[in-house]
Amino acid sequence: MITIAKNKFSQTQKLLGALTTGHLVNDFYSSTLPFLLPALIVAFDLSFFEAGLLTIATSLLSGFLQPVVGYLADIYARRKTIIMLGFFAFSLGLIIASSSVSYPMLLAAFFVFGLGQATFHAQSTNFITRAFPRSRGRSMGIHGIGGSIGHFSAPIIASLLITALSWRYATSLLAIPGLIIIIFLGYMLSEPPKAQKMAGGTPIISSRLLVLTLNVGLIYMAYIGFLAFLPTYLVENGSSLTQAGLIAATMFFVGVLAQPAGGFIYDKLGGRLLFAASSLLAGLGLLFFTIESVVPSIIFVILIGAAVQATYPVSLAMGSELAKGENIGVSVGFVFGMSGVMASFAPALIGYAADSIGLQASFQLLVILAVLALAVSFFLPARRLDS
Repeated sequence: MITIAKNKFSQTQKLLGALTTGHLVNDFYSSTLPFLLPALIVAFDLSFFEAGLLTIATSLLSGFLQPVVGYLADIYARRKTIIMLGFFAFSLGLIIASSSVSYPMLLAAFFVFGLGQATFHAQSTNFITRAFPRSRGRSMGIHGIGGSIGHFSAPIIASLLITALSWRYATSLLAIPGLIIIIFLGYMLSEPPKAQKMAGGTPIISSRLLVLTLNVGLIYMAYIGFLAFLPTYLVENGSSLTQAGLIAATMFFVGVLAQPAGGFIYDKLGGRLLFAASSLLAGLGLLFFTIESVVPSIIFVILIGAAVQATYPVSLAMGSELAKGENIGVSVGFVFGMSGVMASFAPALIGYAADSIGLQASFQLLVILAVLALAVSFFLPARRLDS
């Protein structure tokens, strides 16, 4: 009996470790585009609005695809295959981007790149919440550490490569980790025993799932709108690209602590308190970042990063909790995908505003989104539904 328990423990920890590593590479890719933008703006003579459209090309299609991909993965029990195809899309998109000679070709490359973002989170959440049904928040928080390391390393590695080489060589080299992780996860992952093919029927998107998606979407809009142009803003205000990368990296590094903390708070106190506090702190951080003060702006960058990243594991865990029956993939895909669709418009809107009123004033508009997220958070369940 003890041997069986140890084997089960070993298998679940092996699964969590493999997916945490995959999360590192996935979120590394998700954070590379903002640090390519300054070089792409110069190389293709882009306006801020055109640069913002690249982020839409990356995330809009993937956002709509996430619940569809999650549903198909649930039906056919092909979650491992879907994850591996996603990393292939990341690498292929970067290879196409590195050889782009026109803006339309660059847009197409980031559409392909964006397909990778439609595959990982829903499927990894499905794996983990099945393996850890009573500690969703904490296990997803550990899973989130990998994402935070990926987010943290992206600005450092991308900016150093672009500075040392060129954006074309750097982009082609960035394709390599995606190919390596395909081999690694191909060896480490297998479909869990319970992942049988689903019976037919239409998955139900509940009102609670809609509220959660709206709340997450508003927070992510504020965050992505800020993140997309943070390196450009810092460079315009006298920082080198490497310095901008290091400053932005601190925004991600705090997630190593914020994500496990967010998961722990969710398991103990539920999601409403976590989302309300995160929305409030993110709004304050955005407001004070744009106001001249004796407090270094990096403090507010860290505050924004910690507040938003604490919600990452919670949004995924709550999505799985609100799933109907076997529809974990489609429910998590809906939350992550549709909130991603909302967030995908933020960079283009901020870019459009920045062309008229400047980046600093356009950042102040993001505070409104954080206030709206705070209001919506009070309609979330106060406690975990299975606690």
